[in-house]
Amino acid sequence: MFRKLLNSAYLLILLIVVTSGVSWAQSAESGYDMIAQADQGYRNIAKVKPAPTASAEVTKVKPYGWTSRFEGLSRYNPIGWGPNCFLPSPAKGQFLLGPKIWFARVDGDARRGVDIAGAQTSNVDFDDHLGLRKGGNVIWSIEALYQFRPNWGIRYSFTPLRLHATAGPKTAFNFMGQTFAAGTEVRSKWEHYEHRAGLVFNISRTRNSLTNFFADWLYVQDKLSVGGVTATNPAVTWDDNKSMALLGIEFDKCLKNYRGNTLTISGKAGLAFFNDVIGYEAEAALNYMIPIKTGRFGFLKGGYRYAQLKKDKGNQMFTTVMDGAFLQFGFLF
Repeated sequence: MFRKLLNSAYLLILLIVVTSGVSWAQSAESGYDMIAQADQGYRNIAKVKPAPTASAEVTKVKPYGWTSRFEGLSRYNPIGWGPNCFLPSPAKGQFLLGPKIWFARVDGDARRGVDIAGAQTSNVDFDDHLGLRKGGNVIWSIEALYQFRPNWGIRYSFTPLRLHATAGPKTAFNFMGQTFAAGTEVRSKWEHYEHRAGLVFNISRTRNSLTNFFADWLYVQDKLSVGGVTATNPAVTWDDNKSMALLGIEFDKCLKNYRGNTLTISGKAGLAFFNDVIGYEAEAALNYMIPIKTGRFGFLKGGYRYAQLKKDKGNQMFTTVMDGAFLQFGFLF
């Protein structure tokens, strides 16, 4: 009897297990179908593209009026020039060479000796006493620079000047112990030679600008001869040689590149001193550079220059002032 009860319990448990397994399998299959249907629905929604929207139309309006005719001139406005401009400058191993013509106004006076009783002045004015003209003087010079290092160059220039005149002084004067009366004919001749050599150092070099410091040795030879037309007033001559140092700064700034050509502005200022001599110079100019080959240019430069030298030592005084427009042309090669 006990064995029958165990068999009945075993059959009951087996029936419960089979029934439970079938039920779980059916529920799992239905759940998987729901997930699959959900995934399929998500993919269908993702493929839906939004409806295109109408884009706003852009209307281009052309300027109207007389001002529109001057739009092409805006590129010639110098206010916007410079930042993207390229400045040609001497590279290592290159030369900068060119003559200069200076249309200068020349003024000067000299004193040599002591005052003589009866002479109204011991200062000899080049115009009032000697008749040497102030204006209309054409002075030529030659300048050369060699860039022997990327930031260093050596420069030399030579400037000659010769003036002569025959005139009657407005007032009497004394020169080197000889007196010349007012109204008498006086023959005079002035020879002036400048030799200048020195070093140039590039302080700052950028794409569109260049700033240099220069230290030069300046040697000036002045020879002034004054005499009458008769034997009673023989000619007297003063040779005055001056050697001095000249320090200064100069800059070049690119303004505009146009079809390979370059327009630049330049400036220079210097101070001369030594051996009882003081002097000043200043220069401002525009420079137009034309390419010849790669790295080589021709240039045409024009501007204004001022130069003054004064020697004052006891009874010796020699002062010259020159200023005026100049024109220079040459090559960078």
